Amino acid sequence: ICGGLASTPAQERRDGFHEIVKGETGIEIIGGLDADWKKDQAQKLFQDALRTRDDIDVVYAHNDPMAHGAYLAAKRAGREDEIKFVGIDALPDEGVRWVRTGELTATFEYASPGAKGLDVALDILAGKTVPKRIALPTRVFTRANVEKGGEEIVEPEAKEAGKGEGE
Repeated sequence: ICGGLASTPAQERRDGFHEIVKGETGIEIIGGLDADWKKDQAQKLFQDALRTRDDIDVVYAHNDPMAHGAYLAAKRAGREDEIKFVGIDALPDEGVRWVRTGELTATFEYASPGAKGLDVALDILAGKTVPKRIALPTRVFTRANVEKGGEEIVEPEAKEAGKGEGE
């Protein structure tokens, strides 16, 4: 379930998701519903989707309220236990709370690029070489780790270079 597809964050979240799952065996993307970042719109759109599709296993929404809206639609249809619901943002009073209660399967928290962007800009102005790609820290919250503050996701390149949690 997408945020407003006219926005850059929605396009990037959609494109990133598609890039990760393309070529994965057994995954068919059947969504692309645009709920404009709104919980009530996601709930209505997903309610309609549930009427026409009985093969939905996972809902990935561009924010936690939309994931929760989809969960509420599934609950109303009696299908909430057959589907996993994943959102983005991990705000304490939304995504993290809904993971804690079991309404969302997972939520992801990622750093805002502002501070790192300023650091990189200053490095460029100082004549330093900067990497072409910079991965910002991301945490995943599931029922298994929500009480511990989630778990950092480390990119494969960072693991290979010997970098890990806390770096």
